[in-house]
Order: sequence, then structure tokens, then C-alpha cells
Amino acid sequence: MQCVLLLCLLSPALGQIFRLPDADSCEKRVIHTERFGKAYHFSWLEAGPSTKWDWEGARNYCRKFCMDSISITSKQENDWVKDVIRKNDIPYIWTGGRKCNFSGCDRADLQPAIENGWYWAPTGARIPSPRTCGYCSWSSTGGSRQRQPDNREQRQGGKDEACIGILNDVYKDGIKWHDIECRHKKPVICQESQELLDFAFGEEYYDDYDY
Repeated sequence: MQCVLLLCLLSPALGQIFRLPDADSCEKRVIHTERFGKAYHFSWLEAGPSTKWDWEGARNYCRKFCMDSISITSKQENDWVKDVIRKNDIPYIWTGGRKCNFSGCDRADLQPAIENGWYWAPTGARIPSPRTCGYCSWSSTGGSRQRQPDNREQRQGGKDEACIGILNDVYKDGIKWHDIECRHKKPVICQESQELLDFAFGEEYYDDYDY
């Protein structure tokens, strides 16, 4: 499956280190709300509004307690996320969105990567092309006043804008998705990961867990 391939390629290809969950932290994980069959955690409510991470660090913050960065899969969920950002007056967040731009991503169906290479790293699920995605909320502008994604930072001498963040009216464009260099630091919305719960406790434990 394509999603499994993408999920397997990410970490070794980029030399990133994604932590394994801590069972005690998973047991004591803080769930701030539940929607769409998912359980969510808001980092700014637990770690404080000034605590931020790069994209990899944000994932590892979530993964410690059996969660991962949010993977948005419907317009309803995306609208809800925007409402959370607006009501909490959060300037930006990381999502689990990632561009497949490393070794193994040269498949024809992933080209051009800026259009067809986006996926949710925590789950491996493909994100439809920005021009066809019905639930995505890519901005019509950015630092170069170009429609997102635009890979602006790399074109200006930086690194590839390979990670998806949601910005709160930074470019007077409302609450929108932007492709961003993964080094920038932001808070994150975490969502519970069945895979990490199974790893921490085993499938039988979680089947019996009173959640």
C-alpha cells in the first residue's frame, strides 16, 4: 500500500528520531476533548502557550503519551480545528502533514511533490492534491503573496518547506494551511494513536481499557 510505504520511508530517510511512547505517561495522558471518534490534546493547555517545538519535536511531545500530531481527514474536523485556534487565540500550530521529498519519493504518482507528495506522517495516509482536496484549507497567499503550498523559503535560499502548519491570519488570510520549513517552532494539537497505545500496552490491554 502507498500509505504504508510513505510511513516506513519517513524516519530513516531523514535521520529523524521519533520516540517510543512511555507507558506511564500514556496511562496518565491528558485528553482535552473528543470529537470525530478521536481524542485530542492541546499542548498550550498542558505545556504552556510559550512552549513550542520544531515539527519533529512536536511529534515527539505527543508520542511520549501515546498520541501524535493531528491528522485532519474531513472538512468538519478542519473547521473545528480552526475554531479551536480562533477561540484559544493561538497564532499557529503544527499538524502531522509532511511532504514526501526524500529518498524513495521519486515515484511518478508523487510528482510533482509540491502537488502530489503530501501525506499525514502519523498515519501514512495520502493528502489529496491541494487543488483537489475537499477538506484542505491551503491559503491563497503567503510571504511571497503566492498560493500555498509555494516552497517560498527554499526558493529564497532556505530549506524545503516540507511540513504543514496552520497559521492564524499571519498574512491577513484567515486561519489557513501553509507549507513551512520544519525547523520553525510551534505548539501542536495531538491526537490519540491506536498504534502507539497498542505498542505501550498491547492490544488485549487496550481492548479492555475503560476509555
